[in-house]
Amino acid sequence: MKRLIDWHLKKWKENKHRKPLIIRGARQVGKTYSIHQLSRDFDNIVEINFELTKDAKKIFDKDLKPKRIIKELSLFSNQKIIPGKTLLFFDEIQEAPEAIKSLRYFYEFYPTLHVIAAGSLLEFILEKIGVPVGRVSYLYLYPLSFIEFLAASENYLLIEEILSHERKEEINEAIHNKLLDFVGRYLAIGGMPEAVVKWIDSDTSKSSFEVHHQLVESYRQDFQKYVKKHQIKYLEQLFNQIPKMVGKQFQYHKIHGDYRKRELAPCL
Repeated sequence: MKRLIDWHLKKWKENKHRKPLIIRGARQVGKTYSIHQLSRDFDNIVEINFELTKDAKKIFDKDLKPKRIIKELSLFSNQKIIPGKTLLFFDEIQEAPEAIKSLRYFYEFYPTLHVIAAGSLLEFILEKIGVPVGRVSYLYLYPLSFIEFLAASENYLLIEEILSHERKEEINEAIHNKLLDFVGRYLAIGGMPEAVVKWIDSDTSKSSFEVHHQLVESYRQDFQKYVKKHQIKYLEQLFNQIPKMVGKQFQYHKIHGDYRKRELAPCL
């Protein structure tokens, strides 16, 4: 699946003055997949997933000296980490605040090492620990755009027509109708990669809707990680009201239940 971020990642790789890169975005939006695509341009990738391998966080507990960290990460992964040849990838980095702090030192002491990180809901962690300005770069990955949606379904000629079309020039009605059909599919299926792949493989929306349901449930499971226990019910109420408020101004009094603004506001 081709994504626009692939171009940005390639530019980052080739930049001699690059900084450690943090890719932000919602869960399952394609961050890890895009980084794996980038890793094809390296001799090897050393990938540390802090959600799956919790022991890896202990490597950052002693201090944030990159020389020691690189040595221990190499031993932990049983792979050599060589600047210019290795892609060092920290996945689910929101689970390891000390690893986030360490990124500035990689920039200062190992500028030739390609260090990239990905995480979800990083805003909560970054607010608490902060990252020095000018030491780390950021990219935000969104769900597939309409152009990326067409690319995923291999409608490259339609993409060329859209990108080259002059406003004053009328488009043939048959082509216009075909584009409208794809717009309708895009609005129904959305841009989450797995949902799009399911639609392409099955040519029906049903399997995509199952992916949507799973995604919503995964978001609900994350509530407890980012609010206090007594606030979960407020967050759930806000989350449940989102479909009813799309395109409208948010108003607290429209939230069902006897909730006050001061209870709901911290959960937005």
